[in-house]
Amino acid sequence: MIRTGFVLVGLVMCAFLASAPSALGEKLEIEDPSVWFTPEHATAKLLILGTFHFKDAGLDSYKPEVDVDILSEARQEELKDVLDRLKRFAPTKVLIEVKAERAEVINERYRQFLAGDFELEANEIYQVAFKLAKRLGHEQLFAVDVMGRRYENLPDTEAYAMEHGQAFPEAEAWEGRLTELYQHDDQLKAKQTLREHLLYLNSEDRLRIGHGHYVLSYLGLGTDEEYPATDSLTGWWYNRNLRIFSNIVRVMEPGDRLLLLIGAGHVPIIRHAADASPEIDLIEVSEVLE
Repeated sequence: MIRTGFVLVGLVMCAFLASAPSALGEKLEIEDPSVWFTPEHATAKLLILGTFHFKDAGLDSYKPEVDVDILSEARQEELKDVLDRLKRFAPTKVLIEVKAERAEVINERYRQFLAGDFELEANEIYQVAFKLAKRLGHEQLFAVDVMGRRYENLPDTEAYAMEHGQAFPEAEAWEGRLTELYQHDDQLKAKQTLREHLLYLNSEDRLRIGHGHYVLSYLGLGTDEEYPATDSLTGWWYNRNLRIFSNIVRVMEPGDRLLLLIGAGHVPIIRHAADASPEIDLIEVSEVLE
């Protein structure tokens, strides 16, 4: 039955693809439909640059102890190297981790910066996005950050676990190991150049390992049809990043070369959506910064 089901699904998909119109108004009449889903058919290119906070605001659970002093002469030279490489990608729009309601505020600061009336602080949005956008002659930056949807009447996860006698010792052990990873990264950014550390943060292994924090066995919390940890914690995080992806799509136009500058923890979900989209040609950070 399973084999038959797969065959039927395959035949239906082939029939659909064979009749699907192309961007040129042609029909897809080929034996290998995968050739249709290639980068040249995408609407726009997207480079997602995951970063650490150059000047941490203390909003994340892990509080960095090492300051990279991005305003120092040595770090500014490293920054220039990164900006030179990003400029060669030639973004048509620079997207930043700023909420829509603050878009006008940040763009007013950008205009002041262009006029020489705003001194840039040690923040990655100022140091990377502002400086790169100025080099490219852009008139504005695009704010795409947003909060996730909050579901009503969800129980407190810790209280729920105690009430139902549920414990997750393995997840707690991994919490400790992941904290050690963040401490390692904190020290590493002081030893690597800015370009080296950005390449490390955006490497496939580091993105995968870091995302593991959101899918620990805590997600098993719940009984019957109740999923408190999934809905209130991980679900909220997924929803937030899919909303950010929606905002990316909203500003995307045919022919765009988009650069998204965002905290590295956001990258895996946004990257998954972008990589699966036939409308987006996802550009690897290593292609630009190597």
